[in-house]
Amino acid sequence: MPTLRKIPAQRGFTLVELLVVIAIIAVLVGLFLPAVQMAREAARRMSCTNNLRQLALAAHHYHDANGRFPTGARLPVDVAGTPSGGTNAWVELLPYFEQGNLYRNWDYEDNRNNVTGGKNATQAKIIHVLICPSDPLPSERVWELTAETAASPPWSRGFYGLSSYGGSAGKRAVHTGGPPAFSRISRDGMFYLASNIAMPDVQDGTSNTFLFGERFHHDPEFDRQRPNVWPDATSVGGWGRWGYVANAGAMFQVTLHTAAPINYRAPPEGDFSTLENRGCAFGSGHPGGANFAFTDGSARFVRDMLPLATLQALSTRAGGEAASIDQ
Repeated sequence: MPTLRKIPAQRGFTLVELLVVIAIIAVLVGLFLPAVQMAREAARRMSCTNNLRQLALAAHHYHDANGRFPTGARLPVDVAGTPSGGTNAWVELLPYFEQGNLYRNWDYEDNRNNVTGGKNATQAKIIHVLICPSDPLPSERVWELTAETAASPPWSRGFYGLSSYGGSAGKRAVHTGGPPAFSRISRDGMFYLASNIAMPDVQDGTSNTFLFGERFHHDPEFDRQRPNVWPDATSVGGWGRWGYVANAGAMFQVTLHTAAPINYRAPPEGDFSTLENRGCAFGSGHPGGANFAFTDGSARFVRDMLPLATLQALSTRAGGEAASIDQ
């Protein structure tokens, strides 16, 4: 009679072994994910740097063609009831960063036509070179300006494309003060109301003077305080409307200032002054600082630990200060 061989029973994982394996996988995933996130942020920061480099190059081409940099903003004048001639730095630079068709659609004669068309309006267009991938903009990257969200002329209410960047206005871009002097604007940067800056005006050195910098669209404390402290302002999501020209509020939309440090956030129980300083503060979604384009055409990362006095020196064009981002 043949001998039957005993087949050994197959041994499975015990519960303890299975839990150990799961724990090891969890640890590996925990180690791997931060590295992936860091790599993604590094790519986003590089993309943002390239955007600013393109904007600086566009500003230089504009200067070559016109003998000066574009104005920060020129407010419209009333011509028989029609707002005419309104423009700003982004509008003027459109043909210099491959937006010539959009520029040709801009109506200087009747600025109301730039608002018509809802989300298809000229000023509602999304311009990708003006968007930082680390900036938490509203999902559509478009903001609707209504009578309830801001004090603005009725004709200017409508949809606006948003921007993550602003021209350097120097120490203060807002609050502007009353017309016609708008005396609270410092006018010591590169862009402001009716600015007309040329290279010889940059006496502190082009490699030590900000041209453009980043804006950050997230500040829950600002939004919490705004309805009571500054009801005329929009929430953070509505800042940086690249096509806004209707009034002196254009400085809030197109420029940034150094009245506050980089990545400044509204403090709890702040007042109008702290919210005003926050509104045009440079900042970003990049850890530790923000990207800037300098007047020499370079783009560099500036740490938010930089002393405010040094930051302000870098934002002015002719203050006579010796300043560097390494200070």
